[in-house]
Amino acid sequence: MPNLVGIGNSQVPTNGMLGGLAYEDSSVLDQVRSGRKNMIINGDMKICQRFGLNQANNISNGIHTYHLDRFKAYDSTDGILQGEWKSNNDVDAGYSSFQYAVRYKPATTDTVLANNQFAFISQVIELENMKQLAYGYSYAKTCTLSFYVKSNLTGTYCIALINDGTNDRHFVTEYTIDNSNTWEKKEITIPGDTTGTWNSNGLRIAWTLAASGNRQTATVGSWQSSGTALYSTHKQKNFMSSTSNTFHLTGVQFEIGENATDFEHISYGDSLMRCYRYYVKLYTNTSDFPFGYGYKYSGTAHAMSVPLPTRMRTTPSAQISNIRIRGGNTNGANNHENVSSFGGMTFSFGNFQSFTANTNSNVHAEGTSTMLTNAVSNSSSYINFDAEI
Repeated sequence: MPNLVGIGNSQVPTNGMLGGLAYEDSSVLDQVRSGRKNMIINGDMKICQRFGLNQANNISNGIHTYHLDRFKAYDSTDGILQGEWKSNNDVDAGYSSFQYAVRYKPATTDTVLANNQFAFISQVIELENMKQLAYGYSYAKTCTLSFYVKSNLTGTYCIALINDGTNDRHFVTEYTIDNSNTWEKKEITIPGDTTGTWNSNGLRIAWTLAASGNRQTATVGSWQSSGTALYSTHKQKNFMSSTSNTFHLTGVQFEIGENATDFEHISYGDSLMRCYRYYVKLYTNTSDFPFGYGYKYSGTAHAMSVPLPTRMRTTPSAQISNIRIRGGNTNGANNHENVSSFGGMTFSFGNFQSFTANTNSNVHAEGTSTMLTNAVSNSSSYINFDAEI
């Protein structure tokens, strides 16, 4: 390790010592700052397994709905919120540059919000990934949230943090979009929550778009307890008021410390692998290539296993389209059985998922080896495994 000016080689430098010293070699500073600091996954919005660029998707009313990986939206208003993955080559602020963003807009409006009507974008940081923050203890850590935002609707917006799953500890603060249709970087310092219960899903960070009066609070910038999830102050804009409104978000970072640092860009492969823990979409561009393997144990049931890139967060749900069973003893005929559903899904302690594939026909011999294949040579033949929060 290069010498530190003013520190003997046998000394271990403290944070205070490092903060006020000049270095003989700038690589030392890089070493001190190395390591993953951003607790947000896919904060640069470059991973979107569910949809293609510029493909709009309406948010199901009252259902948390993902568009990009790890970012979801919720809308309980009388309007319809619509998400879209956008290429964003015009974002180049400071030392950070981003090629993608998520955009939301009202497909239909709600100009007067009734009680319990609200809309927001959010990501839940998994409990295992935020335990180092020591929330619920006297020594809980201060963090800083930074992000880039662009909207035609200027004014006051709110950020809300919630102990997701328990939903009784809340932090609400405000920020302002000052200039119409202009990318702006926002930085918000958030004290750690020294009380409350933090043992369920993790930490939800929400960008509020609209909130009714009973979901607003007068307590700004500090943690509070409430049996009702709170998302804004009375100053919050009603983004759902016009179909002309747009809200773009990218460059999201949540890190320990009282100051925002430059966005932590990581490789596409690393980012994709982190997303795979929560959602995997499997498909191939050539038909009848195996996704998984197993055997037939009864007339229309096959015990199957599908290899996955990584172990998933929990037992996933599955969605399938155009999947079939090949193999088995079919007396030389190239027959298949179409898969109608998956069942018997349990948690797999490895990089695979096991389940029962149910079919709508019976052409293979029981006890024979079988393969799970795609029936169509494009993305319309797929398996989705979903273990999102």
